[in-house]
Amino acid sequence: MIRPPPKTAELEELFRHEVFKMLKAEGKINDTVIENMLNWHHSGFNVYCGNAIWPHNEEGLENLARYIIRASFSQERMTYIPCDESTDGVAKVFYDSKDGKTTKTFDALDWLAQLTTHIPNRGEQMVRYYGFYSNKSRGLRKKAG
Repeated sequence: MIRPPPKTAELEELFRHEVFKMLKAEGKINDTVIENMLNWHHSGFNVYCGNAIWPHNEEGLENLARYIIRASFSQERMTYIPCDESTDGVAKVFYDSKDGKTTKTFDALDWLAQLTTHIPNRGEQMVRYYGFYSNKSRGLRKKAG
């Protein structure tokens, strides 16, 4: 049976709701957090519906790896204003959007609080390997010789 390709936006929405449902069931988040995150302009969720990236496609694998381990923020888009240069005497951080059209302003301590949410817990798994690079696949290849 031939069917049209999936619509990325619909898959992202479904994926987002399934992740929220799982996290709520595990007691990691509550309805307030879910409601807050559902109102975000950019959800932070992404679904790739393009062509498969095969093991011999080195450029594709490198691009994927770069995407997976990219930094959660860009230092180049951040401007720090010390308290003695701030109009209200509170240190500030200005963070520009990717397109440069908007800027968010944070008190320096609020910025640090936001930033530290991206620091993984001790022993938390940061990268997951699937397919060719998974532990199982590597073990089978090693065993096969």
